Amino acid sequence: MARMTEEQLQKYRAMDREAFEFAQPGVSAFFERAAAQGYSLDTTGFLQHPGFFQAPHRRDGSGADIAMVGSPLDLGAIGLAGARHGPQAIREWSRNYGPINDTTGHIPFDQCSVIDYGDVEWSATDLQTRLEDIYQVFLSLGQSGCFTLNCGGEHTTTFGCLKGLSEAHDDSFGVIHIDAHCDTMASWGGDRVNDGSIFRQAVLHGFIDPERTVQIGIRGRSNFLWEFSHDSGMTVITADEVFEKGVAYVLDQAREIVGQDKAYFSLDVDALDSSYMMGTTGPEPFGLNPRQVRELILGVRGLNFIGADMVETNPNRDPDGRSGHLAAALFFELLSLLADCRRERHDCQQTQWQL
Repeated sequence: MARMTEEQLQKYRAMDREAFEFAQPGVSAFFERAAAQGYSLDTTGFLQHPGFFQAPHRRDGSGADIAMVGSPLDLGAIGLAGARHGPQAIREWSRNYGPINDTTGHIPFDQCSVIDYGDVEWSATDLQTRLEDIYQVFLSLGQSGCFTLNCGGEHTTTFGCLKGLSEAHDDSFGVIHIDAHCDTMASWGGDRVNDGSIFRQAVLHGFIDPERTVQIGIRGRSNFLWEFSHDSGMTVITADEVFEKGVAYVLDQAREIVGQDKAYFSLDVDALDSSYMMGTTGPEPFGLNPRQVRELILGVRGLNFIGADMVETNPNRDPDGRSGHLAAALFFELLSLLADCRRERHDCQQTQWQL
């Protein structure tokens, strides 16, 4: 083959740019602004901002649009301990994700003022007090006007989030709940609120509306425990139905049932098949695949979400890190979802790393 001509070489050389001179002006503007405040694409060493996706750390939600919070709890888990290490693992893996959502093209840090609140501080060692600690954090953040993104910890942490946000908004929410388990059983070991009962208790306390609740990916050996879901009017869509009827069918159902009133999104990573997600408290086979879960998150944009969570990442069950790596990617999808929802209904500010 003949050598390239000088004319061809000049054409290609004209395309050559410096590292941060991108063709999209918005991308170049983000990196110019964020890098000056300590955001770094070199994630192999020390980070000036080691929060979720390098979000700035602040314990005050005032002026923020979205607050990400770690809830390192596993006292009420029915299964193997270790989910309390989930927030630490997700923060570590999150350095591999962002700042741009590769599907939507949006940059959450440009859409909204995003902070990493840090982890909930515990005032005692018992489960009920720690749920109260979570409630107080999410009540405060909700009252300050923040949307919230909780990183568990076990699924019981969602109860504290819903309690705080329900009081702050004076509302009962619709719910998109992706999980292997409905988590609507009765008490276990004397604890009425645990990671197998939270959505029953959330209904009984008035935090969520069961007739606006859709539970997706349900399967496994505990199915006989979920009568309350069906009796209270929740819509239960099994993992088999997702495969047989398709994600588009599920999204049509979910969007119609939840409607445009305020809603909450809860993702338990054991919704994913255990071949993808063994690093969780209660792994289950025959579950969803990562692309299906991402399509579900992408497909509910336009609903009125005010909060979300991802729970049950268990690093003790994740020796090679693949589960944490995948979980962090899904956590970024949830951040992107909240940023899109927030920007659609509110005036927002860009994230600032130095105030």
